[in-house]
Amino acid sequence: MSVTETQGRQRIGAERIILGLVGILVIVALFYVTSQRQQELRRSPLGLDGLKTWLVAEDQSVQIFSGGWPLDREEVGLNILPIYDTNLAARRQPPRTKEDLLMQQDEYDVELSALADKVSEVTVLAVLPKWRSGMRLTGKAHPILISEPLAIQGVLADIVDDVDPKVRYSRQPFAEYGYEALDGRRLSAVTYASQTFTSRACTPLIGTDAAMILGQCDSRWGPPLLVLSEPDLLNNHGLRLGDNAFIISDVVKAWAEDKQVIIDYSRRSWFVSPEERVTRERTWRDLLRFFEPPFTLMWAGLALSLVLVLWRAFMRFGPLRDSVGEMGAAKALAIGARANLMRLSGQDGALVNEYGRARLAATAAAIFGPAHARQFSSPAAFLAYTERRHPELAGPLATALSDMAAMPATASAGQAMAAVTDLERILEQITHDTRGISRPGRPPAG
Repeated sequence: MSVTETQGRQRIGAERIILGLVGILVIVALFYVTSQRQQELRRSPLGLDGLKTWLVAEDQSVQIFSGGWPLDREEVGLNILPIYDTNLAARRQPPRTKEDLLMQQDEYDVELSALADKVSEVTVLAVLPKWRSGMRLTGKAHPILISEPLAIQGVLADIVDDVDPKVRYSRQPFAEYGYEALDGRRLSAVTYASQTFTSRACTPLIGTDAAMILGQCDSRWGPPLLVLSEPDLLNNHGLRLGDNAFIISDVVKAWAEDKQVIIDYSRRSWFVSPEERVTRERTWRDLLRFFEPPFTLMWAGLALSLVLVLWRAFMRFGPLRDSVGEMGAAKALAIGARANLMRLSGQDGALVNEYGRARLAATAAAIFGPAHARQFSSPAAFLAYTERRHPELAGPLATALSDMAAMPATASAGQAMAAVTDLERILEQITHDTRGISRPGRPPAG
């Protein structure tokens, strides 16, 4: 194998490793972006992480759920379902520019069928969308960043049993809505640019028939549900305004009672009956849970470390080299080219002489090793060694070498092959005679 071919194969192998590394980086980036998008949303002003913290402080059992394992419907009292999608029948279009990103209305897709399954399983508090992504990214609650009312109205029409519900906005910057708690306290909900709704299918719990922000509604699928048109009542942005925190805590206690509250970010229904949960078969999805956040970053780091170690080992040590091409591929090419030129020019005699010298050098390397081969590769030195170790072969070897040296350049191919055959026979006897082999790495004595 030539040096060029070896370098070419090593270059191809390095390119494949680099491409594989790039592919792994792309996959890791996709996992990271997907998980980080939801994490950022939950911690943003539009998220509900603050609600969980507040309800836990109020001794309420709360769980933020993104999917991955079954939930016993008998243990869930209220499923808080934030909707960050203004079109439940279509997939969101990724933004192309920064302006599109700021003005996008949908954070992630929510399927209407999944919402219907959840409503039929447990009591759902559906939180309608209100703000565009710009509010989350800038932290500014400006009216220009409110989503299109008709789009939000379409979401409302998709989930309540009313073909013509209405969504409106308060003319006051901050509007107040009275609420009577379970213990008789009079509380006041305060929201900015209040988003209210009216529907024949809903009974107001906070607000009035003409402008409610929380209502108990008949769903399109039969079971009732709670609809909250003003997400600022419970998100990180509005939870601290007025008595919002105490109101939402009272609403949760009234509907969840002593059962668990789920803040549901999942894309499908994971609720099962106790019997289904006991008899449920294991699937590959159970194993995939160990590759979801926060394990994703751990596996990504492990994979990158493994690829880096293998790549560095490959570049430093490389694959096993072919022992045939070990002794200078460039020199072998030069010798071969020179031999072809001699054959083409009819100088078989000169070629035989060069061949004899090369065979002596190769035999010396095989007997004495590379370290001491040079001092025994000349015809005189090799003959002296042969006279000491193989006196019976010294005469024939001297004759063969002298015949090669005296052979005219224009000798015939038959004469050349006869001389080569004699030399090979003598060198084979010298090489394979154990009496002439010294200890490795040391020249023979004398």
